[in-house]
Amino acid sequence: MGFRIDKEKALRNYDYALKKKKVDKPIIPLLDYINSMKKYYTTFSCSGRTILLHEFGKRKIDNKFIVKEHGNVNLNKFMNINLDGLEGKIWLKQEPFIIHIVGKTLESAKKVLEIGMKSGLKHSGVFVFKPDRYILELNGTQRLSAPIIENKKMLIHKDYFIYLLSLAEEKMRKNEGTWKSFERNLRSKFRG
Repeated sequence: MGFRIDKEKALRNYDYALKKKKVDKPIIPLLDYINSMKKYYTTFSCSGRTILLHEFGKRKIDNKFIVKEHGNVNLNKFMNINLDGLEGKIWLKQEPFIIHIVGKTLESAKKVLEIGMKSGLKHSGVFVFKPDRYILELNGTQRLSAPIIENKKMLIHKDYFIYLLSLAEEKMRKNEGTWKSFERNLRSKFRG
């Protein structure tokens, strides 16, 4: 398929995800802007999140979200989880902003990659090189990951858990500043 056909399909998927409210609200203007550009479109994104993840097997599909927040951390949701039936590990994770952008040419992909790197999205690169399809992943650096429960037993003290949640919220604020910087720099670069 050519770039135009791939983009049309991706935009249909994006519209469907918008209707189903599966797109993180804060970054919709950024996604809309990128998708309106002639040589680009998005295929995946997350504004960043803080989660409790139940890991009960060795494969990724053997994981289940217990709590998932894309904005401020709601202490009650994280502190008052029901442990019934939750064998295995429960992880507290704060994950950064991530976006996959398809560029029509290698030069167009490199242009956006440079903007992302200058905006603080240091864990980034082009990872698919095909004619008319250069996919770049821009990824923030704000992360936190700690096992907090194993086989229904809390591994850390409640005060430390609250401290980790406050760190996660602080990292989410920094994360938001990074993707907003990327959006400003992207709009500025392509304005002219």
